[in-house]
Amino acid sequence: MSHAGRHLTFDAARVDALLDQLAQVAAGHAGAPLPISTANDQLDAVAFAINVLVGELRWASERTQRADQRVADELRRARDDAERASEAKSVFLRNVSHEIRTPIAAVLILGDLLGTEGVSDRERSDLVDRLKANGQSLLSLLDNVLDLTKLEAAKVVFTPQPVCPAELVHDVVHSLSAEAQRKGLDVTIDVDGTTPVVLDTDRRRLRQIVENLVTNAIKFTSAGGVRVSVRHATPAGADRVLIDVVDTGIGIDPSRHARLFEPFGQTNVSHVRASGGTGLGLAVSRRLTEELGGTLALHESAPSKGSTFRLTMAARLLRRTATSVPAGTVAAAPDAALHGLRILLAEDNADLRLAVARMLRVLGASVEVAADGREAIDHAIAGPFDVVLMDVWMPNVDGLEATSVLRRAGYRHPIIALSADATTERRAAALEAQCDAYLSKPFDADVLISSIHSLLQRDRNIAAAGQN
Repeated sequence: MSHAGRHLTFDAARVDALLDQLAQVAAGHAGAPLPISTANDQLDAVAFAINVLVGELRWASERTQRADQRVADELRRARDDAERASEAKSVFLRNVSHEIRTPIAAVLILGDLLGTEGVSDRERSDLVDRLKANGQSLLSLLDNVLDLTKLEAAKVVFTPQPVCPAELVHDVVHSLSAEAQRKGLDVTIDVDGTTPVVLDTDRRRLRQIVENLVTNAIKFTSAGGVRVSVRHATPAGADRVLIDVVDTGIGIDPSRHARLFEPFGQTNVSHVRASGGTGLGLAVSRRLTEELGGTLALHESAPSKGSTFRLTMAARLLRRTATSVPAGTVAAAPDAALHGLRILLAEDNADLRLAVARMLRVLGASVEVAADGREAIDHAIAGPFDVVLMDVWMPNVDGLEATSVLRRAGYRHPIIALSADATTERRAAALEAQCDAYLSKPFDADVLISSIHSLLQRDRNIAAAGQN
């Protein structure tokens, strides 16, 4: 049948509804679905197609809205995290400023008091102890800030060596005993000496970790005492050394446990002021412990009940006669006598030059001083000296250049580099310049004495071997 001339007629309202829906779709809006009539004609087919299109548009719109909401939520969380981090760092910087200025103020006042008349010997001794304690506080703060920076940049270099944990703990407790005595605290050491063990680890870093823990324990304890225990354990058949630092101090609120080991974790200003810390010591200690293959955790703590921190390190049994320090004793310090030694001290800082020279003379050495590298070269060649202490940073000719000049001139006596730059790069540069040892400032007198004796003994052994 021919349809020529046949006219199709549609309901105008249905056509208007289709056109309106298409206009909404074109504008990106998804309206209500169009009704489908019982006529099942072309308009119904178009309406069905539009409904499918509207459904797809609605689904895409909802998906976009959900994605936009996720992005908005993530941006809000990132903003909140950034604000919290900014606040934490602001609190940290304010606290670092406080922690720096407080001991500096104490040092200046204590120095003035030492210069006044009528100070008894006992008072003078107490003032000196307090000066040293405040200086040590400043050094610890700087070490923690620098260590955190290097840990974040993965630039910390570790030097494993055999370490007796019992001896190390005794050394740490001995070095902190003056502060504990000042507060009237008992600090005890409990060493399980039945199974001698040794750690293959970086002694300096392990000492830093233990020192941080014991320092915190003393700082947060006003009555009672601190106990440090060292024992051997074999969880799952593996040899471990457990070092527990237990105090009877203020304890730690459970709400703070989760962020205790985070850098800048002391975000509560009242906690910061109460503790007198920067919030870095524990963060640095845990990071160092993990780099050394161990674990550091808060074992138990409660407000007013004290705290226990546990350091766990991999260990091995000693297969030879144990030489560890017995419980209740302190390792003997190296021979402190420098009697009969001639020492050349090259240091450009006048105060430090005076202080170190005085210390060496008290220990029995004969000391000559030089204010720069050129003077050091002239004095060393005119010698003789048993050892040269060479500051690295000096005017005119620096310490490393002066050392190189002396070595090229045939100078063979020990030269120990001294520098406030504690980086491995500076240490490597000093050894490359043929310095025999490198000590970072400030250095402990016992460490300096030990280094001098070690180098002199080395030269004696070489000389004896040459005669044979």
